[in-house]
Amino acid sequence: MRLKKGRRGAPIVLVLAALATVVTIAACGEGNAPSQVGRGSIPLPVGWREIGRPITGVLYPKQVFAAATYPIVFHHKPRSCFPKAALRQMPADGVLLQLIEYSPADPTGKPVRVPDLPPRPHRLSYADATYAMFECAGPSYKFDFEQRSRAFQAQVWFNRKTVEPRLRAEALQILNSFHPTGTR
Repeated sequence: MRLKKGRRGAPIVLVLAALATVVTIAACGEGNAPSQVGRGSIPLPVGWREIGRPITGVLYPKQVFAAATYPIVFHHKPRSCFPKAALRQMPADGVLLQLIEYSPADPTGKPVRVPDLPPRPHRLSYADATYAMFECAGPSYKFDFEQRSRAFQAQVWFNRKTVEPRLRAEALQILNSFHPTGTR
């Protein structure tokens, strides 16, 4: 097939655009392969996808893990503390979670006072969380805990009226399987 003059690059541009979309979606891996997180690992239930990039523009505290039950495509780097792109794409039966760590230094190396958080319970449950309308998270469940002398916060988003109980339980399963190694 011979292309008309001036159109030679069109098929290549289409292929590259399709490849970019696949790569962006692939960054949200799927399956039960353990994710290496915070010098620990988190196995994912089938149907969950790790989100391989920050879901907010926050640099500190640092996101150490995020996952969702649905594919997320990021067209731009997040700029706010609210996970706008990830929540905008959430279906009625979707679940999104994020785990952040308050390290003793900010990204520039400047020492930061780490909040005093309660010790992590043996098993997290929604009774351990605070459900509220948070400034940078909107309506969600928030878990604050210290584990191995490290301070963490987890946020879980879902529609309480439409999400399956199985997915709610799987979000807790993911958080309960997080066990960082080492200390700060």
